[in-house]
Amino acid sequence: MIKALVVDDEKRVRQGFISLANWSSYGIEIAGEAKDGLSALEALGSDRVDLMFVDISMPGMSGFELIEQARERHPWTKAVILTCHHEFDYVQEALRLGAIDYIVKTLLNKNNVDETMHRIVKRYAWETRGASAPPAKAFRFGAAFCPLKPGARPDLLSEALPPSQTIRPLEQGLWLAPMPGRAGSEWIRDLPAYVTAEWQPVRVTSASGMPQSEAEALIGSELASYLFYRDPADVPDALELEELKRKNSPSEAELDAAFESWKQLRWLIFTEDWKQFIERIEEWRIPPQRLRRFLTETAAEWSGLLGWETENEAFAREIAEWRHWKPLKNAMSKAALLVQQRMSELSLSREVFASLVRAVLYMKEQMGRELNQDDVARRVGMSRSYFSQCFKRFAGGEQFGDALRKMRIERARELLGRTELSVREIANRVGFEDEKYFSRVYREKMGILPTEYRKSLGAGGEGSR
Repeated sequence: MIKALVVDDEKRVRQGFISLANWSSYGIEIAGEAKDGLSALEALGSDRVDLMFVDISMPGMSGFELIEQARERHPWTKAVILTCHHEFDYVQEALRLGAIDYIVKTLLNKNNVDETMHRIVKRYAWETRGASAPPAKAFRFGAAFCPLKPGARPDLLSEALPPSQTIRPLEQGLWLAPMPGRAGSEWIRDLPAYVTAEWQPVRVTSASGMPQSEAEALIGSELASYLFYRDPADVPDALELEELKRKNSPSEAELDAAFESWKQLRWLIFTEDWKQFIERIEEWRIPPQRLRRFLTETAAEWSGLLGWETENEAFAREIAEWRHWKPLKNAMSKAALLVQQRMSELSLSREVFASLVRAVLYMKEQMGRELNQDDVARRVGMSRSYFSQCFKRFAGGEQFGDALRKMRIERARELLGRTELSVREIANRVGFEDEKYFSRVYREKMGILPTEYRKSLGAGGEGSR
């Protein structure tokens, strides 16, 4: 696909020209447009452009001057002249400067656009025959903007940056503004407070001239984690991109396995597991969003059983606002201390407490089938009687059967709210064979029938069928 840039000082003319043809049918992609020569040169410097459609008569820098400068800086970019003049002198000058063809704007219409574009594509192929691919653009300097909180607004960046400065989105909600050189960063220091309250600007450089696409991918995938785990006072004025590369980068499978093991909560119970948990997070630089999601879900699922009731609301509210690793690690340490206090209050050893956590996880995993206390006690390696005593203390005085029924109802409530499964299907999924009995138990626990609850949410479910 030939990537093309349309350069004309009149917006109406640019848009009319772009809308005149089905460009993909000619193997052309309109990659952008520019209102003058300076904007065109900036576009050529930020991305690969194979072909320019250039208006001759533009204020400031004429089309002739643009072609001449583009030929020196980006010799692989070919040009086609757009002109209202049909005089031989204009055409000759354009061809002398390296244009491969010309179009008289006043004569171009839907009747002859196919013939014209096929001619230009054929000419482009002839001019570039045997030519090697243009070199990948090297990244040198840029300003990256990392969101400091959910919902950070990119429009604030557009408003605060110089008019000539463009920004482009990257992964994980980051934005990047290319800079022409080291001296182009003064405006970063002058950003207003309302911008820096939502965005952390970081000047990034590449002494090795890393390819632009590689640099953008690296910034998008690694900068947020790098800033999260780095002391804010220790972030360099100009961050060399090589620093973003992790020495020990986990695969997605390794990450999934780690989070699955952490659901056992041993890191909250055993000192050695806590150390390994923290070391692994820091070594791998776990993406902050994924870590926050895991901790939020853990707090919501376990707050009652782990003694976090009074802390849970503040924890859930603040977790998304933590911008750096140190305060988050401190909060996790406090949560672990509360678990230790909980174990002491219940007179349960660490090993027994860990077994009870595994029991609850197993109950939630297997709640869709017939399940009894003997099965669960055997699963976690405890006698039935001892398990019954310990579980009752762990569950705040609830017997095993009552706790299991509560888990099932909570799971059913979740499915009623976020799926369109029938009430019968949901009852079966959470371990009730009889739909009517399920509805009766649900009303006893929740004060409302399952169908009434779903209607109150406007979930669009069909209720009982």
